[in-house]
Amino acid sequence: MGVGHPFCHFVKWEYAPAGISDLVVYFLRRIFGLIRPGGFTAFLTTNSIKDGDIRKDGLDAVQSGGGTINFATRGIKWPGRANLVVSQLAITRGAWTGKRVLDGAEVGSINSFLEDAGVASEPHKLNENAESLFAGYDILGEGFVVSKEEASQLILADPMNRDVVLPVFNGQELNNAPKQEAERSVINFWDWPLERARLYVRPFELAEARVKPFRDTQKRAANREYWWHYNESRVGLRRNLATLQHCFGAAATTKHLNFSALPVAYVFTHAIKIFTTDRWDLYAVVQSTIHEVWARKYSGALKQDLRYSPSKCFETFAFPEGLWQTANPSLATLGERYHEHRKSLMLSLWLGLTDIYNLFHARDLSPAKVAKVSKKSADESERGYQGLLELRRLHIELDLAIRDDYEWQNLPLDHGFYEVETLAENDRLRYTISPAARKELLRRLLALNHARAEAEKAAAKPTKPRRGKKAPTPDDEHVEMFPEES
Repeated sequence: MGVGHPFCHFVKWEYAPAGISDLVVYFLRRIFGLIRPGGFTAFLTTNSIKDGDIRKDGLDAVQSGGGTINFATRGIKWPGRANLVVSQLAITRGAWTGKRVLDGAEVGSINSFLEDAGVASEPHKLNENAESLFAGYDILGEGFVVSKEEASQLILADPMNRDVVLPVFNGQELNNAPKQEAERSVINFWDWPLERARLYVRPFELAEARVKPFRDTQKRAANREYWWHYNESRVGLRRNLATLQHCFGAAATTKHLNFSALPVAYVFTHAIKIFTTDRWDLYAVVQSTIHEVWARKYSGALKQDLRYSPSKCFETFAFPEGLWQTANPSLATLGERYHEHRKSLMLSLWLGLTDIYNLFHARDLSPAKVAKVSKKSADESERGYQGLLELRRLHIELDLAIRDDYEWQNLPLDHGFYEVETLAENDRLRYTISPAARKELLRRLLALNHARAEAEKAAAKPTKPRRGKKAPTPDDEHVEMFPEES
């Protein structure tokens, strides 16, 4: 529907200050505004209705305005040709004393996250997590990308070109390539002035011929004027990577959330989120189910895939107490062992991360199933099958170690096969923690987030010195300037 910019400006004005993050929010807010008290609306929408800003601008605003969700189905694979996952909702204007049904089961209440819970409570960003996880570069110009062969020729012609012809790495290679290596290179002039970029003669000529015509069509003035720069400079990412041996990357949109150790020399595209640390204990935390359940609740979704949002699910995530300040060697050993076992499994079966975790979550896992997916021999498939069982065992060990680092030993995780109700109904089965453990983990993590945020807020408040006694004279040096606080 081509509604144009004037309509978008009207919507922002009409629903200020909440904003309108997606067109579906406008329809939801408009319909709710039209129904009378006690009236109903029912509709189909994409399952992103419960995610991030769309939820805040839509369902949160409706519930704050007196709306009650009395029926919801969180995820249904669209029966038509479109590759969509949709949600069903019914909302009444005013209080509702009848049944509330969520995914076919009667519940006590339905909040804006489409959960059986009370009022939805948002987490807060935590200062200790800031400037640690970044999106990769939005290159904005396919002309910057060169093949391996072309990159080799550029460097052979002038070794100085190594400064600007660098391996580029994307989400496809991260999730689907067994070796997780860059297949192409990219011309990168960072945020340099034009005079410096011109010193790299042949790369500059290629970029000028391939990129500048495209950039001349862009609306943003900076993209036209500084056409040899990427869409953003990512200064923090560059600064942090400069001091590391390696970093950890996860695909921005992914079926299974996984972090992998990656070379810092790569130019990462915006399809990858980069955790700028080389500490294996911190890797262990973000690789765990404890972090995964938080990420799935507070990030968005594309169909049934997770859209990992640094601001929504990383900057708000409360790491175990003191871990940022003091490394945990046993956790680091476990994290590295998990990663290296998985890496060897990917290479031996020649499968990418997505295929490995599809098998990891398969209830009917067997050597025959491994052989079917990997096309390996019977002996190799048997070893792969045993390797996948070991990966499950290591994942349980990892989760329990992270749980214990929070000192939550009284929380049984009960790993096994469960349907995760927030996923699409045709693909919900996962080898994971129990629904009860998932719910309790989210409750504890949210409480911990709020406590940490309050502590940071209190620590940031300037303290006014108490009014002291008169300044001591040389004959009265024992007089105390400020009373001692108890």
